[in-house]
Amino acid sequence: MPLRSLASDSATFARELVDLILLGPTGDRRQLQDSPVLGDVWLAFARDPEKRMDLLITPYEDQAAGPVAVALTNALRKRAESQKMPEPALAAFLNNISVAYLHGLVAASLSFEELLTIVCPRTFWWKDRDVQKTLLKSAAEERLLDCLRLVRKWAGAKEGKDREKLEKQFDMSSQDRYIALAGIILWQADSSSSDATGLQRLADLPAADIAARLQKLLFAIEDAKIPAKDQGTIWQISLNRKAMPALQMSVPAVKGDAARTLFKINCENIRWAVLDSGIDGGHPAFQSPPAKGKKTAQSRIIKAYDFRNIREIVNLDNANIEAGSERLRELLADCKLNETQAIKNLQQLADDAGNDRPIHWELVKDFIEIDPASKPTGSHGTHVAGIIGASGTNGEADGMCPDIKLLDFRVLGNTVADTEFAIIAALQFIRYLNERGGHIAVHGANLSLSIKHDVRNFACGRTPICNECERLVNNGVVVVTAAGNRGYQSFETHEGDFESYAAFSITDPGNADGVITVGATHRYRPHTYGVSFFSSRGPTGDGRIKPDIVAPGERIRSCTPGGEWGELDGTSMAAPHVSGAAAMLIARYSELIGQPREIKRILCETATDLGREHSFQGNGMLDVLRAFQKV
Repeated sequence: MPLRSLASDSATFARELVDLILLGPTGDRRQLQDSPVLGDVWLAFARDPEKRMDLLITPYEDQAAGPVAVALTNALRKRAESQKMPEPALAAFLNNISVAYLHGLVAASLSFEELLTIVCPRTFWWKDRDVQKTLLKSAAEERLLDCLRLVRKWAGAKEGKDREKLEKQFDMSSQDRYIALAGIILWQADSSSSDATGLQRLADLPAADIAARLQKLLFAIEDAKIPAKDQGTIWQISLNRKAMPALQMSVPAVKGDAARTLFKINCENIRWAVLDSGIDGGHPAFQSPPAKGKKTAQSRIIKAYDFRNIREIVNLDNANIEAGSERLRELLADCKLNETQAIKNLQQLADDAGNDRPIHWELVKDFIEIDPASKPTGSHGTHVAGIIGASGTNGEADGMCPDIKLLDFRVLGNTVADTEFAIIAALQFIRYLNERGGHIAVHGANLSLSIKHDVRNFACGRTPICNECERLVNNGVVVVTAAGNRGYQSFETHEGDFESYAAFSITDPGNADGVITVGATHRYRPHTYGVSFFSSRGPTGDGRIKPDIVAPGERIRSCTPGGEWGELDGTSMAAPHVSGAAAMLIARYSELIGQPREIKRILCETATDLGREHSFQGNGMLDVLRAFQKV
């Protein structure tokens, strides 16, 4: 008998039980559960434990959906064959295994036990050996029995204070919660022929039998020895809903594809800087077709600069730098200069600093310029760059501007201080590049990064990094920044931790007035889901409206190093959508070159109101097509 028979309001009762075990007591509820099985799946099986559910399985970020689907199909076949079904039943089952895949998605119709034994052990979560050990421990220890006994008391208690007192006793680890809920649902499915009904049935919950059933199941999973290549290939499991690769949804969501087609946008003469962890310049998504008379493709990552050692390069101690020193060896690692010339340049930079001369960027350039094909330190920068300018390969979707030229500025250091310094240096270098040629050589910069505002030492929007952004905007460069991911936080109060949405949570450099500060929303249903829970809220500390605009930032698919593709979340993913929109405007209307504040005005005034508080959504959702129609 399903859980829906346990109370007159079946849906409410099933949800109460699932939420209680999965998320904790009502007054102290956890925001998210840790297992890869999302809450809607638990609830669906709790209501109908015998029913096969159509599930949506998301492969881990570096896994293709096809091989995952094949592995699941083979595992389902093997499991069915091991159960010694009658031949007709086995043949019917094998002929009706319902596993299908799209790019990045696998749909499968599964029983609850198949979910537990075949899918979950192939998740990235399960791959952690500590998780596996804890699950076995949870199924074997007395606390599982205590939990199941507590469920019996809870179900039989009167609603109100009696039930609330029992709820407070549900203090379990995430693995304990997984095991307890799995055990109850399995028992529901196994004992569906019982004559007991309603509350009487749950009051007879056989704790010891359930614990034994779980232990047997877990040991069977361990004995099955899932192939190493199949381990960690799945990220999460949800109920099957309409879904597509994220960029294929996020670019149309802001009408970037429509504007590109209707206005025949060509961004090949636009140059955009990406200040981040580095871009994989060899990724196929950044390759242009071979030039006329050439055989090899050309990378659209036209320049790369590494600012992570900038403090060592402009260090005044270099006035006395010696040949063979450790610092010199580090600085020469990716430098084309010989040792003698490097020492001369470093000493000149130190002398210039000591004599209050402007920094000689031409000398710095020899130390920071690197091969665009060099391996980045992480995947973040490549992913951000792909949203701006990926050219879709192997069925993947294009970014906002698939022909744009990109400059790779590697600025993420080991500490906050190093990082901010590196960012400021990079921003200054962009101004140098523009001033050196007497024209706008770098049209825009994307900063998908954030630094917590230092309230004690700086006025809001007046920190060093914010001031440098303002100077770059005044130099004629469009600067797009992430609002930050501090929109939902945990606060410590006298009564304990309290989790809530946080106003005044915009981070630097998003607090700068002239930059376009971007919050995040759902990748293709912004009107339904509104602003992402993690997206930082305004206003700024001094009362200005921020963010300026919102764009897709949830599960955005883009390229990752090594020729791969994957999904990431955050306002870091929202900002490059706006960078792409600004680049498209400049490409179409050349009179907007060097007019970043006008571009910001156009994008903000044409944004779509999502009906949310302005401190959440700013001016609303980016709408590229409407922006083009306004000019």
